[in-house]
Amino acid sequence: MRRVVLLLSFLLGSSSSLDAQTQKNSWSNLDGLKAGQGIEVIESKLKRHDGKFVTVTDGVLTMRENGTDISLIREDIVRVSTTSVPKRGEHALIGLVVGGAVGAGVGAASGSSHGFLGGSSRGIGALIGIVIGAPSGALVGAIVPAHTTVYRATSSAARH
Repeated sequence: MRRVVLLLSFLLGSSSSLDAQTQKNSWSNLDGLKAGQGIEVIESKLKRHDGKFVTVTDGVLTMRENGTDISLIREDIVRVSTTSVPKRGEHALIGLVVGGAVGAGVGAASGSSHGFLGGSSRGIGALIGIVIGAPSGALVGAIVPAHTTVYRATSSAARH
């Protein structure tokens, strides 16, 4: 029975991830961007552009990079992502909480019930885990890029 549940979970999870991937292949997703929104564009020659969205047509994406408008042809674009710098603080806060909780759990589990002078060392272990885990989690949360992929070219379009 356990194998059946695991297999069903895998199949349901993979079908939803495949559905999410196919939706990112649509150029029309770029119509949802707002003028002035931060975007990152990767070209097929792996050149990266970072700037603000201006407009999009059926074949051209225009963005402002370093004060200059540039137009990129659809066939040359591999990926378009939104940039959301304000979310770094949110990610750091989430990392702080998760890292602290994981650190506390690991620290408490590694402590013994017969600690120094007959007391338990689990509480001390949990505190040490929080001191180590919370800043580590915050650092990882702040480093994780806050990008959301809006468009990803299909493999045939990316070959050019």
